[in-house]
Amino acid sequence: MSALIPASSANGGMFSASTGSASDRRQQNALARQTRHEVDQIMARAEVENTAEQARAFLTASALMNTATLVAQAEAHMKVAPAGGQFYEQLIASYAISAGQRIAKL
Repeated sequence: MSALIPASSANGGMFSASTGSASDRRQQNALARQTRHEVDQIMARAEVENTAEQARAFLTASALMNTATLVAQAEAHMKVAPAGGQFYEQLIASYAISAGQRIAKL
């Protein structure tokens, strides 16, 4: 190495483990810990979002099943009490809209 070019500039400012000072190794370890911490935070957020997505899918499937059940019941009631048709429809629509809003809030 030339006396004009410092050793730290010759390798882009990076020290190898064998030539780096204790201070440099501490900085590298601190950077590695910070990187691991950030990666852990990203993974935790991804896990939470995945769980929320699964919950939304489950609730959506449940709301679909409930709506289908309500429609089938309304069809049966239409045969017995056809005058309630507008109310059956309104009740089912109200349930479906409310269920959708609750799922969207999750």
